[in-house]
Amino acid sequence: MNASPSMPSREKPPVTVELRADSATREVIDMADGIDRIMGNRALYARMLKRFRSDYALGAVPIGAALADGDTILAHRLAHTLKGAAGLIGARRLHQQASTLELAIRTNPPAQQAALAALVDPFYQVLHLLDRVLAGGAPDGMATEAPQRTLMQDPALLARLVQLLIDADGAAVDLLEESGASLRVILGEARLAQLTKAVNDFDFDGALRALRQTAS
Repeated sequence: MNASPSMPSREKPPVTVELRADSATREVIDMADGIDRIMGNRALYARMLKRFRSDYALGAVPIGAALADGDTILAHRLAHTLKGAAGLIGARRLHQQASTLELAIRTNPPAQQAALAALVDPFYQVLHLLDRVLAGGAPDGMATEAPQRTLMQDPALLARLVQLLIDADGAAVDLLEESGASLRVILGEARLAQLTKAVNDFDFDGALRALRQTAS
């Protein structure tokens, strides 16, 4: 297809995120779950996939290097961050293995190397799949178009809040204070209170879970 005059050929078209229906792909990344976690915002999910691929280009190497250096504090933080990031994009196996490794680093040093080794394969599968998806190639199996989900009121405000929570950015506290009235209408008093408590405790994973429940 020729590029339109308004779009130079050197520019890449925006990434289109589809829901992969084959079970093998869902075992690696359940994109439907990932999109659902951010209330159906597919554009934001596409940016999350790009960021994950960029942030974790070296796979498990940084965690392994930290363990080899005896820096268990850094290794634990890296495993914890990976667990959260994998969960957000719907990479369930990687999330589970990162959780196992995080626990081993904290409580069971003899199990650390086995847990690290178990992380390598699901990590590789996620990165390989992301390379294909972000390049526009569909994995083997059926691909279906994602149903359009009605976003909640003021999607720009919610998208900004989600992005701050994903980034573990303390500016989420300011956003809640500045936009509390709007968020109270969107989320309801009880849900907003739950979200606010999590953010004020800097529990960004908990805040994302609370926010996700509003879309149920």
